[in-house]
Amino acid sequence: MQRPLEKRRFGLRPLYQCGLAGVLLFLAVSMVRSYFRPPAPPPFTPSKPTPPVRTIAVQITEGQPMTINPTELSRAGEERSDNVLGMRLCWCPSGRFFMGGGPKGPSGRYLGGEPFPVVIGRGFWIGKFEVTQDEWQQVMGKTLPQQRAMDPRQPRPLGDNSRRDHAGMGQDHPIYFTSYREAEEFCYRLSEIERDAGRLEPGWVYRLPTEAEWEFACRAGTTTATAFGDELGSARANFDGTAPLNHAPAGPFLRMTKPVGSYPANAWGIHDMHGNVWEWCRKIDRPGLARRPLAAIKKSTPEQSIRGGCWYEPGHQCLSTTRLPLQVNGRGSGLGFRVALVSTELWKEADHSR
Repeated sequence: MQRPLEKRRFGLRPLYQCGLAGVLLFLAVSMVRSYFRPPAPPPFTPSKPTPPVRTIAVQITEGQPMTINPTELSRAGEERSDNVLGMRLCWCPSGRFFMGGGPKGPSGRYLGGEPFPVVIGRGFWIGKFEVTQDEWQQVMGKTLPQQRAMDPRQPRPLGDNSRRDHAGMGQDHPIYFTSYREAEEFCYRLSEIERDAGRLEPGWVYRLPTEAEWEFACRAGTTTATAFGDELGSARANFDGTAPLNHAPAGPFLRMTKPVGSYPANAWGIHDMHGNVWEWCRKIDRPGLARRPLAAIKKSTPEQSIRGGCWYEPGHQCLSTTRLPLQVNGRGSGLGFRVALVSTELWKEADHSR
């Protein structure tokens, strides 16, 4: 009788052999793929973010030519500094010009209000620079930190929303955190000091410039958007350089004031009329000037005007025609002033019949 075939025993050895073969095959394929694979890119290293360039383009409308008294034209920009502070002043001759106007918005209307004729009946002196922290301390007896403490809303962010104590501090930096009344008090005290010393001509006083005087001095014979033409970049003024005017080259945003006179002067030798700090002016009310929508509502606190823009504003807010109303007790990290030395004799500030 034939014996049945024995069942064949496999065991684990064939499995080990198959597994080893698979591993060897996987390694071989991986080596071939890695040989033909392109090199890996270098590891990503995050860089400092580059601020976006926000070029502001506005439609510029040339104004009518300024008329300067020919007998005084040669004196335009003449300087004097015969005062207790050694404050330098520039002469602005008499003349006439159209105030306001400037760029037009999308609707075709003037952003600074319809231009209107203004007559500067007598020449005047205006500060070559904004009033500095050193000059403020000499007359008012307060340092910048002490002036900041006068603001009842402190502590609060600066104009760029940063939590810093100041936006530039030093003897030659402009004073800021000043109210309109304090700026006028500075002018009054300076007038008294100079009058008592016999250095002030009879009939002349230091005071804040009117809007007409300020714009006349800022333009210095020009009819363009700024004293430097229809473009404004951070090489000519201290403002948010990432937002230049009309395709001027973009620049840095310094986030602080600069010492007065750090940027070029206009044709009459006056510095920083564009940017650095807003400047208090005596407001004049004339038809066509830009107003707030609810300007007709009577306010308990009177308003005056600020001109010229400041260190945290974009370029289109730093024009010769830029004006904003502000309550007289307003203060800020970008709000200062410059003085005017004017005759107290009556003169026509505006004449609509000419």
